[in-house]
Amino acid sequence: MITQEQLIKIGLLPSQAKIYLSLLENGPQFLQEISRSTGIKRTTLYAIIEKMVAKELVGIEVKRKRKRYFATDPERFLSRMREQRFFLQALMPQLKTLFERQGADNRVQVYDTMGGLKKILEEIISLNPEKEELLTIEGDIRQALKIGFNFWKELLAKKKKLGIPSRTVIPSGEKEEFIIRNHKIKLRTNAFLRDFKIMLYLYADKTAIIIPRDTLCIVIENRKVKDAMIALFEIIWRRSKPWH
Repeated sequence: MITQEQLIKIGLLPSQAKIYLSLLENGPQFLQEISRSTGIKRTTLYAIIEKMVAKELVGIEVKRKRKRYFATDPERFLSRMREQRFFLQALMPQLKTLFERQGADNRVQVYDTMGGLKKILEEIISLNPEKEELLTIEGDIRQALKIGFNFWKELLAKKKKLGIPSRTVIPSGEKEEFIIRNHKIKLRTNAFLRDFKIMLYLYADKTAIIIPRDTLCIVIENRKVKDAMIALFEIIWRRSKPWH
């Protein structure tokens, strides 16, 4: 029999393991039923469930105009773990090379918590006293907004106050409701980014790669890496269309 401890060992948080196991054992449940079966308060349960939905651990069906949640096929969870592992393996040679080089010019940091992601996003704004143009590729806006809509509004308000200009490329067809434009920004769209589930930020001497769906952020502090990413950004920018 599967236990919560086993699920925790493969990467689930204790609360996620409790919810997933409950859904496996009891079948689809409404939020109130999950709260009752797990002992997790509804005030905190919804946020946990939404994160599990984003990671495709939990699915949603509508019954009697109400959302009912169910555990997705464990094979899908395994598949996502494999994808993440393959992605990290592909990056590992470059990351290891940078890490092993001596000197303060190269540094790689990895964050895998929501707090870590917020820290880096705040750093992107704060580490720009020269008001250097910020270059970004926003490939997964909907998942990124789950960091907190108010967090993004406050962050971009600070960016606006500091007068930091930016150029951003987003997936074509993105809904207006997901775009916050009340700051100094030039915006273009590209159909290629519809399957590009990564957020890329180029600032200071750093390159930040954020995968919101997996709550993962990799920051590379290296001028040559950033320059290479700037060249890639400019190619994508030239091949993109103006937003509206």
